[in-house]
Amino acid sequence: MNKNRSTRSMSAAFTLIEMIGVLAIIGILASVVSPKVIEAIRDAKVTGVIANLAAAKTAAATYYGRYNSYPVDGSRLAVSSGTTNAWTRTYGATIPLTTATTTFGDLLVAEGLLENIKAPIGLTGTNTATIPNGGTNVAVTNVIANPTDGDYPMVFCRVITGTGTANFTGAANSTRTIAMYVPGVTLNEAAALKIKIDGPFANEAFSGGSGGLVADTVNGVTSRSPLIGGGNCKIMLRSGTTGAAGSTYNVFLYVQND
Repeated sequence: MNKNRSTRSMSAAFTLIEMIGVLAIIGILASVVSPKVIEAIRDAKVTGVIANLAAAKTAAATYYGRYNSYPVDGSRLAVSSGTTNAWTRTYGATIPLTTATTTFGDLLVAEGLLENIKAPIGLTGTNTATIPNGGTNVAVTNVIANPTDGDYPMVFCRVITGTGTANFTGAANSTRTIAMYVPGVTLNEAAALKIKIDGPFANEAFSGGSGGLVADTVNGVTSRSPLIGGGNCKIMLRSGTTGAAGSTYNVFLYVQND
């Protein structure tokens, strides 16, 4: 009787080999599933940026219908609804604005045309510096290379000059260009945004492999430029080396123009 009881007890337990086998299977499944989960999360965040971009486009169009013009950054003060008091920014640097620190996005939010300026990827900062050049005509390289008016996501309106791929494709002959600025995104996030907005691309258009950035091709010559030009999604290297793991990028997305 005791012998039978002991046999039943031993047969109900897992052997070391069985446990190793189970752990091996779990490891294999994790290695297959985890990248897919990470990719799905990243895609959802990138899709969120596209949705915010669409909201900014609608808000900008409504603003134009209301005022028949787009004011460049630093030229008009955002005020609280129904008052003449300076509006207090609800994102980034939460301070009462001056004309010199007011962006077009601030006007959209202050007037209730845009709920907020946010992005599920990238950085949110609190830089309170005034707008470079006071919103005057500047080359796109200056606008993009020196966005010192805050690291938080922003919507800006500038007069962009230059030749070739200086302006966005959608604003090639514009007087004023409105763009969304999303700083500090990862290489894969930047590439995903570029593909969703300007893609698809041929395999040879990528630098850094299938997960890398779309190459900057001007006049048929592909370069390793830190500024990925062309289209309606422009990418600038923020830190690290273009296409290298761990690098971060500033992304500029076309919104509207007049």
